Amino acid sequence: MKPNLDALLQERQALVQQMQSIDRLRRGSLSKQFFQPHPPGPTNPRGPYYVLQGFFHGQKFSQRIPRDQAAQVEQDVDNYRRFQGLAEDFVTVSDQITRLQDQHPDSKKNSSPKRSPTPSARKRTPS
Repeated sequence: MKPNLDALLQERQALVQQMQSIDRLRRGSLSKQFFQPHPPGPTNPRGPYYVLQGFFHGQKFSQRIPRDQAAQVEQDVDNYRRFQGLAEDFVTVSDQITRLQDQHPDSKKNSSPKRSPTPSARKRTPS
């Protein structure tokens, strides 16, 4: 069953509203790191230390995150992933809308039917 144009437009609007509802986000991933004491011994590793890592404009970044901010940064990273998924869905739905509009008979593009050339407009061959 083909999607209805109105349903797709509503779906796209819902995606925009969901993207607008995301007010905080951070790109990258947050990891926990532990440091082993040197020389290794029976003592416990130190940590965890939180590090936000990722890429931005082709450059790798790494940022130490204080323990008391780690939960918020993790939520911000999750929001970024959610935003990326919503943006991909937006592109998919917009592509479907465009394809339906191009097929719709009321579409402005190519709206007049093609006519065959009249006999006087045909190219004459020299005799």
